[in-house]
Amino acid sequence: MKITPDFKTLIAQALKEDSIKCDFTTFGLGIKDLKIKAVLFAQQEGMLCGLDITKEIFKACGEVKWQSDFKDGMCFKKGCKIVYLEAKAGTILAAERVALNFLSHLSGITTLTNTFVKLVKQKKIKIYDTRKTTPGLRKLEKYAVKIGGGYNHRFNLSGSIMIKDNHIHVFRKEYLKDDYIVQMVKRLKKKYSRREIVLEVHDLKEWIQAMQVNPDVVMLDNWNPEDIKTALKMLKKRIFEVEISGNIDFGKLKKISSLGIDRVSLGSITHSAPIVDFSLEIL
Repeated sequence: MKITPDFKTLIAQALKEDSIKCDFTTFGLGIKDLKIKAVLFAQQEGMLCGLDITKEIFKACGEVKWQSDFKDGMCFKKGCKIVYLEAKAGTILAAERVALNFLSHLSGITTLTNTFVKLVKQKKIKIYDTRKTTPGLRKLEKYAVKIGGGYNHRFNLSGSIMIKDNHIHVFRKEYLKDDYIVQMVKRLKKKYSRREIVLEVHDLKEWIQAMQVNPDVVMLDNWNPEDIKTALKMLKKRIFEVEISGNIDFGKLKKISSLGIDRVSLGSITHSAPIVDFSLEIL
């Protein structure tokens, strides 16, 4: 991972939030300048993500000798020693919590993403994230999804054109005709001919309209397996990618993975990923 200026700004804000310049315990004990060694290790198994930004956090607090045989995307077992550190106590103790917070959070996203990826690997279904991310951390969280083997949906509203339910509701009130899906896609194709169009549809009536105008991706939002099966039987030739979304968990993904879909989008891999627990111990 390249540490860009915006990442450095984010690190500075996180360290400021933790008031590292007011560590009264370390300062009061007079141990700030003592040279110490420490090890960062895993409390559980998982897939690693965020090691570069973790290193940058320690570097932002002082000079650090860093030794690690790991890199992002590598799997580890419980008890694995991820990093050995040597620095002044004030540096290590100041950076510890902020560094572990980032590493735990990003590794959690990567680990959960990879679990979903493995579940559908044989079916060649792609796992996508969404924009349901922590404000200010989107770039890092989407990076963690990619490290876990997933794919990124648009980064923000200026990315691909995504026609969602609220766009449809607003347009229908204005347009007041049955072919509203057809007209929406035609209008956007004419205005933005080179942009990817992702269309969210909610029933078979909208699906039939989607087949008439061929957006790049048709997203079946909150559909049950039987309706998905019915819709795909109507598709004589694959003219767009078919994506499933809406409260997908492991059980539901297993049920729909054999239906012939191309991709699945999951908000849960960013907004609900449990952390991977790491600890730092002074040697």
